[in-house]
Amino acid sequence: MAVTKIHPIKTTLKKAIDYICNGDKTDDEIYVTTNLCSRENAYKEFELTKKQFGSKTKTLAHHLIQSFVPEEVSFEEAHQVGIELCEKILEGKYEYVLATHIDKDHIHNHIIFNSIDVKEGKIYHSYYGSYMNIRNQSDKLCKEHNLSVIDQETEKEINEIKRRKFVNWYDWNEDKKGISYKSRLQFDIDRTIKQSINWQDFLSKMESYGYEIKQGKHIALRTKNQQRFTRAKTIGANYTEERIKERILNKDREIGNIVDIRNNDKAKSSRGYERWATKYNLQTAASTLVEIRNKGFRSMEELERGISRLSIEKNELRQEFDKLLWEQKRIKEVVKHIQICISKREHYEGYRKNPNDNIYMMMNRKDVEVYQKSYEEIDTFLKQFPHLRHMILGELKTKSSKNLFKKLNEHSKNLQAKQEEIAKKHNSLSAQYDELEHLKVNMNEYLGRNKTEKKESVIAVIKRHQAEDKEKPKEKIRISKEAER
Repeated sequence: MAVTKIHPIKTTLKKAIDYICNGDKTDDEIYVTTNLCSRENAYKEFELTKKQFGSKTKTLAHHLIQSFVPEEVSFEEAHQVGIELCEKILEGKYEYVLATHIDKDHIHNHIIFNSIDVKEGKIYHSYYGSYMNIRNQSDKLCKEHNLSVIDQETEKEINEIKRRKFVNWYDWNEDKKGISYKSRLQFDIDRTIKQSINWQDFLSKMESYGYEIKQGKHIALRTKNQQRFTRAKTIGANYTEERIKERILNKDREIGNIVDIRNNDKAKSSRGYERWATKYNLQTAASTLVEIRNKGFRSMEELERGISRLSIEKNELRQEFDKLLWEQKRIKEVVKHIQICISKREHYEGYRKNPNDNIYMMMNRKDVEVYQKSYEEIDTFLKQFPHLRHMILGELKTKSSKNLFKKLNEHSKNLQAKQEEIAKKHNSLSAQYDELEHLKVNMNEYLGRNKTEKKESVIAVIKRHQAEDKEKPKEKIRISKEAER
């Protein structure tokens, strides 16, 4: 199969020609062919032709790309198909530079041709009809060279599978959170919630921070540097419109962090700040304890067991996500081998009918071996994912494999939908985990606990600190009276 694309060049023609003729991509320009022009001065000769006919077209040239299925065609044959395509569509009337790129798995031709012909100065009109002519001629040449030709609808399904970008869990999760603009959005939402009186006040403050807001089914925001809006809910379960409104109403109940008075420079230098921090920590610890009890934990040990359970559940979801991700990735990889088996099936069937025909094998050895290698890859894939065996082998036996690519595409979409569902569950568990971890850290910070220290009762510590606070005013009075004597 060869896929074709064409687009006009209106600036930097020389750069475009230099790019397609790059020696690293064309084996030191072995796979470069020109017609009616030289390689080095093609861009100047294109221009001279236009001046000769007084052409006023703003299109400098047209850039045609012809891509082949990986491992289906040799470098020489791909280049030859490119030359024949130029002869068919340009009929020897146009100056062109043809370069075959061999540096990637999918070999492809780049053809840059002048926007007017050299005989009459007629402009080449690129439109749907001319593109279909290019496509039809390319498909015809592929058939003549025993290369696969797949219809447009099936090609769309294949490209849909190949288009998907698969990454590991960490990258996927960072992408969802956003290590740049999404993280910034999360930070701005958090701080704005604490400052806002109500929903309208929140929206007004977010606009003052430079955000454009789009309200609909889901609130979306973007800064002046972003092209697209970001739905707030994509940051996490805590950032849906409903949750943001709840957080605004209950912002006074949101529990802060314990201040580390011992290692805080401000507390060391300011007695007033130290007193404030001590009181703040007492209130925060009390609120933390109430919240721990509200969540059904009667001790720090129970809280830690709850955190451990959530961690295990998160890891199980992560493993399930990675398993689906691996299947998607392998589907993407096996598609090219299915394409090869389709295109080389006749060669292999000819060999199967006459396995002792040495002349046939000598003429078709390469095609037969390519088929066998790809079929082995498919067989390995089916051993990894036996639930797809019936679908793939059943469809491969039919003359048309259009339905197979549709089914694989549909299956891949279902896997993606399952991943999204897992991600939602994981985000929800992560929010719960972070909340419990925050409560745990607060109490441990307040109690000054570490792994080696004996754990003291939470209630006992809070009562002790309350008693100490009550004693402080009496101590101040006693010291003042002694000073008066």
